Amino acid sequence: MLIYAHRGASGRHPDNPLRAFRAAIDDGADGVELDLHATADGVPVVIHDRDLARTTTGAGPVEALTLAELRSFDAGGEPVPTFAEVLDLLAGRLRLDIELKQAGIERQVLEVLARYPHATWAISSFAWDILRAVRRMSARAELWPLAEAVDEPLLAAAEALNSPNVALAANAFDAASAIRLREAGLGVVVWTVNDPDEARRMRDLGARALCTDEPAAIRAALAQS
Repeated sequence: MLIYAHRGASGRHPDNPLRAFRAAIDDGADGVELDLHATADGVPVVIHDRDLARTTTGAGPVEALTLAELRSFDAGGEPVPTFAEVLDLLAGRLRLDIELKQAGIERQVLEVLARYPHATWAISSFAWDILRAVRRMSARAELWPLAEAVDEPLLAAAEALNSPNVALAANAFDAASAIRLREAGLGVVVWTVNDPDEARRMRDLGARALCTDEPAAIRAALAQS
């Protein structure tokens, strides 16, 4: 089972700055989960919230600011990174689960990814229309619909998107949903798992990957049992 660092090693760092991704490398993660918005001048940047207030010294929506304006704020000791900066660090080293938070930025994201042919990545989103837009632009993109339950709409969306995996809340992954996903030919990436016993349950149910704020601790716990 692959271990993805949720927003980097966010259990001990702010979420989504470069230092959290460097820590994920040091912690032995297989991949990272990260979140994308785009600035007013169309630059994809790695930040979870649309509003800056929680994770930076700024306020207001990301899309209302130019990159230069956004970079004037502190985001845990450094500026909000661009997507390209994160790829400079991680492409070819760790897998990427790229959660698109904002509609209308699909083409810019794919254009950045095209500059990193050695990167291994998938795009996920709760907004399945975003994934449909990506599919229209790219036949090769790996797409993971995000969901909080296994139901017919999820299975239908995954089939239409030709998705190999769905990204599922851990509390929705049980024996029944594991069987249902397996019968549909789908793997599952579960989020967000920080408890070792829960991580073992995910593994034993057949999860292909899990996202965690604590990649080093979860990897160590899984290695012991």
